[in-house]
Amino acid sequence: MFSCVKPYEDQDYSALKRACLRRKVLFEDPNFPATDDSLYYKGTPGPMVSWKRPKDICNDPHLFVDGISSHDLHQGQVGNCWFVAACSSLASRETLWQKAVRPQATPLQTHRGGGSSSNWTMAEDGPQKPQLDMPLVLDEDLTKQMRLRVESLRQRGEKRQDGEKLLRPAESVYRLDFLRQQKLQFERWNVVLDKPGKVTITGTSQNWTPDLTNLMTRQLLDPAAIFWRKEDSEAMDWNEADAQEFGERLSDLAKIRKVMFFLITFGEGVEPANLKASVVFNQL
Repeated sequence: MFSCVKPYEDQDYSALKRACLRRKVLFEDPNFPATDDSLYYKGTPGPMVSWKRPKDICNDPHLFVDGISSHDLHQGQVGNCWFVAACSSLASRETLWQKAVRPQATPLQTHRGGGSSSNWTMAEDGPQKPQLDMPLVLDEDLTKQMRLRVESLRQRGEKRQDGEKLLRPAESVYRLDFLRQQKLQFERWNVVLDKPGKVTITGTSQNWTPDLTNLMTRQLLDPAAIFWRKEDSEAMDWNEADAQEFGERLSDLAKIRKVMFFLITFGEGVEPANLKASVVFNQL
């Protein structure tokens, strides 16, 4: 559902962030300027407001410490109960809060531009958690077997089983072998295309056995993670919310599985040779 959300005023967080990093400036939202007009819908403005960035308030700013609770939000004199109420509701669901307000290790503060969905990023001190970078590897044998299944049905003039997922020409099977199963926390996807194009990564609940049980559509997991690289750009973009939700699910699946299989769909002129993909986990 999150991939269908239309960005406010067509603002793209990844593009805005790259532009600010390239220009070495902090983001100033032209649609939400630091003026009274952004705070008061109509009538006489309330108390005088001084606009400051976190670094101007203290030397070691943190949006929140040791987690977030719905009791941490308090309304001041500005009259923004609508915003505080929305934040309190999000704070009661940690996974939703992390999608709307996600801390990242970069000294950049940006407004994401979608109602109350702001994305604050600020420098974080303290020891870094050890990480594991687990690659997604092309499973050539499984890909070959699934293509042979399609060809066999075609030659015999037979139909697929009800609900069976047949491999399309632009799809390949990949696998992720969990180097560790317990106490993993999803950190990020690491997906790179060496040319413009698009890939869609779909997880499966299939555990392929030696007799290569057919894949069924009900075994395809939702949501999928979509990554793309535009012409005249070396940067990657992706459907952030869905990719984050998918990644968090991998942490839970790792507890019960030693290997995870994926279907990767290649589009807009790219193929497996153009892709390098992995998933980075924190070790708790």
